[in-house]
Amino acid sequence: MNRYFYYNFILVSFINLLLYVPHILIQYRYTGAVSSIVVGIVIGTILVYMYTSAMARYPGKGLPEILKLHSPQWLVTISMLFFSVMWWFATTIVVVAYAILINRFFNPDADANVILAMLVIACGYAATRSTLSVMFIVEIGMIVNAPIIIFILFKAVRSNQLNWDAIHVVANYITEMPTLTCIAASTFIFTGYINLSLFNRLFPPNFRFKFRFIYPIAGAVILLITFFVPIGFHGTEGVNQYIYIWSQTADSLLMQYGFIERVLFLFLIVFLNLTLVYTMSGWHQAMEFVKSCFPSYRPEFDSLKTPMSNYVIVGIFVLLSILYLMLTNEKMNMIITSYWLIVRFFVEILIVVWVFVLSKRRSKAV
Repeated sequence: MNRYFYYNFILVSFINLLLYVPHILIQYRYTGAVSSIVVGIVIGTILVYMYTSAMARYPGKGLPEILKLHSPQWLVTISMLFFSVMWWFATTIVVVAYAILINRFFNPDADANVILAMLVIACGYAATRSTLSVMFIVEIGMIVNAPIIIFILFKAVRSNQLNWDAIHVVANYITEMPTLTCIAASTFIFTGYINLSLFNRLFPPNFRFKFRFIYPIAGAVILLITFFVPIGFHGTEGVNQYIYIWSQTADSLLMQYGFIERVLFLFLIVFLNLTLVYTMSGWHQAMEFVKSCFPSYRPEFDSLKTPMSNYVIVGIFVLLSILYLMLTNEKMNMIITSYWLIVRFFVEILIVVWVFVLSKRRSKAV
């Protein structure tokens, strides 16, 4: 069962390449990004250990059930509605960004709204499935796509085009003070652990998280590659000219003996799969949080029949996502994402500390 925990980490850490996180960090490469990455790794590691330790004391229970054990219903309802918005928006900004990316690189003549509609309908239908089915889909997605992404990252690091002098120049700015924006962006790569808020329901009694030391090590490696490799390819100044920096970096790579010469096409296809899986997972969690607000709700992680409420809630998510793209543009989406990362940072700290304190009270009571 430990693999399900790490699947969520791998999913979020790789989605980090597609989101605006690399662009945000690169904007601050001279003014605190490097030191912020170090601070972000430390904070992310602490949050991972605190949350996994706390959730291990509640096997088979998600965040809604845990809060209902210790808090009044009105507080649980407000919290779950707010968390559902956070989870919905976390995935919506990714699928919207990818719709724009497809429009930019694959078919500039296509309407981004039509592309987004096709993506969110597929994600929405998958999100209405049971929690166990969603977790199985995440597992399949990771098994198929993770090796390809690791191959692309390895090829980028080993490329002869990588300028280590440019990387060394930026790394020397580690003495600059960290910034809140960069710390919030850096900790996003560790965010996969927060999906335990729902998927902890799948873990049996006496379950223990194993090999947690892999989480900070792998997270730190991926985060450093995310930040420094584009600088090595495009230079200390040229790297700031791109928004989708990793798409441009992938386009700088060639597979000389491969049947697909340009790595960009492989990169975008793989991230299409990851975007669909990530959006499905996030919307499913947001849907379950909304359903938990009703007093009569009883959690089921493997229901045989899909409730009508699933379609209604996810249908609202689909419409709101399309409306979001219609009301915003690429620049606004990037600015909103920057602020959302900061809000997410503090919300995650709130959730982790809240559940950790409740778990300590529970252990004392026992």
